Amino acid sequence: MKSKTLFELIWIVAVLIILTYAAVANLSYLSTQQQNIANPAGGDPPGVLINVTGYQWAWQFTYNNGTVMTDKLVLVANTTYTIVVTSKDVIHDLYIPQFGVQVYAVAGHPNKVSFTPNKPGTYIMECVEYCGEFHYEMRGEVVVLS
Repeated sequence: MKSKTLFELIWIVAVLIILTYAAVANLSYLSTQQQNIANPAGGDPPGVLINVTGYQWAWQFTYNNGTVMTDKLVLVANTTYTIVVTSKDVIHDLYIPQFGVQVYAVAGHPNKVSFTPNKPGTYIMECVEYCGEFHYEMRGEVVVLS
């Protein structure tokens, strides 16, 4: 066998090994993080329900008691929340890294995700989907009370 052919076969096998490892690692992660993966809204959500609407260039949070806040999400530690996220205009992507929450906001297609914040504090949230001229301003804070 020519050295060029041998090199190509080694390269193909190496790539297949890397892709197989990545697929197994991804499936393993997804199976353990199912609660943090956004799903189409519907059914009976666990915990406290908060409706979230993204629009150029802010986040609006509507709580069950009618309270509406912009760019500030207030939660209580050790309480489960389900956020139902949608958009008024273009596609947005709500990202709260400290809780492992990332969910698309798409007009006419609400998505939901549940999570339980455990540690009181103030955390960042932001849109991580380019949504227009002032995308960089689409940030806010998550305040977790004890």
